[in-house]
Amino acid sequence: MATLKNAKTVGAPFSNAKEIVRVMYDFAVDGGEIEDNTVLTADGIVLVKCLGVYVHTALVGATATIDLGKGAAGVEFASAVAVASFGLGVFVPSASLAHIKLANAEVINLGIAVAALTAGKMEFIFEVIQA
Repeated sequence: MATLKNAKTVGAPFSNAKEIVRVMYDFAVDGGEIEDNTVLTADGIVLVKCLGVYVHTALVGATATIDLGKGAAGVEFASAVAVASFGLGVFVPSASLAHIKLANAEVINLGIAVAALTAGKMEFIFEVIQA
């Protein structure tokens, strides 16, 4: 499993606060291999919600699909979404706006499946609150 170069470690903010966390995937920096890529790692117990993905540069990758969720097989926020959905300037909303609980050291992963990506840049936007 790889880790995005811009991956973040998130801890719980104050009990009555939320934090917006942005993580960039950039093909030029991260490559586009078929694999899971760590996006967020929890430092303590947190609740995480994915607001969506903003596409800075269209994703390219034939039949590639994107998964986003907890752990290696996570699909809570995106499940087998076709790369064609990630066009230039598009905001792709999360499949679920529910918070998921991450225990200490648990991760949110970006899964690239079916085919490798050959271009693209996208920004994941998360909300993090204390569990």
